[in-house]
Amino acid sequence: MPAANERAAKIKSRDKRRVKLDVRQSTHICAIYFNCNDRTAFFMFVLGTWVYLFGVCVSLFDVSDCALSSKASGYSESLDLKPLPRNNLLASFNFEINSDLAQGYDLVNGTDQPVFLAHYGLFPRSVGQIVKSTQTHELHLRFTQGWWDSEEWGLLPHNGKYAGGTGVEVWAWIAGESYDEAENHWYELVNALSGLFCASLNFVDSSRTTPNPISFRPDPTTGASTLIAGKGNVSSSSLHLYHGSLPRETVCTENLTPFLKLLPCKGRAGISSLLDGHRIFDSKWQSMALDFVPTCDSDYRCRLHMTQKVDVVLDVLRSLQRRHSPVPKPPPSEELQCDTSKSYHSDSICFPLPTPDTVNWRLSDVFGRKIQNRCLLDRASENDVSSYSVCAHITPDWHLSREGGVIVSSTSSKACFSLLENDEFDIGFSTSNSASVSKNEPPPVYIQRSMTGRGQQNGGIQTIIYNPSITDSVSLIYFESLPWYMKPYIHTLAATLSNSTTSKSPAIKREVVNEILYRPFLERVRGTYLELKLDIPPESRLALSYDFDKTLLYLAEYPPDANRGFDVPPGILTVISKENNVSYAYAVRTSSLLLSLPTPDFSMPYNVIILTSTVMALAFGTIYNILVRRFVYEQDVVRERIPLMQKLRQRIIDRFSRWKEARAPESDKVNPGADANVDDSLDEKN
Repeated sequence: MPAANERAAKIKSRDKRRVKLDVRQSTHICAIYFNCNDRTAFFMFVLGTWVYLFGVCVSLFDVSDCALSSKASGYSESLDLKPLPRNNLLASFNFEINSDLAQGYDLVNGTDQPVFLAHYGLFPRSVGQIVKSTQTHELHLRFTQGWWDSEEWGLLPHNGKYAGGTGVEVWAWIAGESYDEAENHWYELVNALSGLFCASLNFVDSSRTTPNPISFRPDPTTGASTLIAGKGNVSSSSLHLYHGSLPRETVCTENLTPFLKLLPCKGRAGISSLLDGHRIFDSKWQSMALDFVPTCDSDYRCRLHMTQKVDVVLDVLRSLQRRHSPVPKPPPSEELQCDTSKSYHSDSICFPLPTPDTVNWRLSDVFGRKIQNRCLLDRASENDVSSYSVCAHITPDWHLSREGGVIVSSTSSKACFSLLENDEFDIGFSTSNSASVSKNEPPPVYIQRSMTGRGQQNGGIQTIIYNPSITDSVSLIYFESLPWYMKPYIHTLAATLSNSTTSKSPAIKREVVNEILYRPFLERVRGTYLELKLDIPPESRLALSYDFDKTLLYLAEYPPDANRGFDVPPGILTVISKENNVSYAYAVRTSSLLLSLPTPDFSMPYNVIILTSTVMALAFGTIYNILVRRFVYEQDVVRERIPLMQKLRQRIIDRFSRWKEARAPESDKVNPGADANVDDSLDEKN
């Protein structure tokens, strides 16, 4: 027995040494992470894990689905550059992330929560956890600043699908067994997004929320529409749409930084490395968009798709000037380009041209840096040139020069380049005719919104919608959400139509306005919701107007800069597609309005406090002096300052002098008057 035990111990020791020699690196990992002494256990653990994962994949999706999942889930980015008139540049950044396949949205068990895979991969976990906890089935978030010039620049990027109103705008489809439950999820969502993007979305309360507007109907092929249609096992009664906006919100670098953190390369590589806050927020117009949309198939399997877009219009000349001289300085006289067509042009008088015709600049001059390498996530996408592209939309008058990258396609109007790994990329633009740019397609409608009236008691809003088409009419939806301190009168709503051949014709409301959706306000609870379905004839101009009253606010409801005014959310105009009459072809926002409300004199309380305090201080000082202070003669004060011994000595001397004078005889007392008479008689004798 001892010999057999010794032989078994030697065999076991030899086997351990063989395993150690074969898998030296694996045993090192096992010793670090698992703290196991038996090396064979590590092999069993790894082998069992792979067998389990493979079995789960086969049982859930089949082997072909596993291959499809790894291939379809991924990341792509692109950048489109388009010169605009007056030396402006439109840069559109596009980032798309797809998650792995998940087993859809399950409402059968009453949980009404989307089922995700435990491994998020490239999809950001922060967004996934938020939409899961709030039962959000579709999310759209917009950060916009500036003003888009439709007459000069044409259509909005992506037909306005990813553009928002001034400030912050958010809308989402949220599931809930009841309206109250869905509303609570909505407030949880905006609070979570407020912390994630460092925005003030937590101020989106009931007074800034609009439920179920038809202007934000989802795409029929994706998002909540696929879930309602049965592909995601979701009923239409369990989904609720909420919309909120903060026109007063200022978009800044604090919002851009967390926006970039959602990308796989965090803005350190790829085209996202160009997104510098100092350049982006020095633009004429910029918009950041985030869309979370699930797409489901007939087998209740959904893939989470997140799109991030940044559209920005930059002034090229201003960007170049800031690069060479951070402090704005006027150009020297010899560098001025004068308009010689002016009648008063001379050697001493120069009317400068708006922009120079000859320009030469590079992408790094405008954005302050080159594209840092390529956001390469795996070797499988190393040869994929379509997912990492930079395209320039130009005319034949422009010339391009590149640094790094490879040419994917090149025509007279468009050139595309692909980024390479470990290679900086830069592209140069030069032309002698900067006014020659790609043709900008005009928008299907133009809209303008303004305040009317005067005074602090009431006012009005006028919206002018113009259809520039000569042959086609346009069907659209106009949406307005007014704050509760504006009290509109719906009976004053007037629609006036005019065109080039006829004058203004009142009383055509029923001909143009097909439907009115209206929800009145509740003071300090909710705002006014107004939505109109309109049909505008060709080459016609429609003017919508109504009156409203202004509400007095409590003192605590005024913001710190109350005299500036109160921001009114922009109106939203959505053009309905003519093909299916369901989807939307174009969307545009008006500019936000500034409402002046009756503002109290906030300085009056301070004036009253200062005056009252001054009077009280004077009265208190006088009464205090009378009651507390004691008035004495100056010699008494001087006498009180003499030392005690000296006072005692002086008092003794004074008493002795008075006693001596009292004991002196009458003859010894000197008569000053007699002495004076004797002296006068002696003088007369002399």
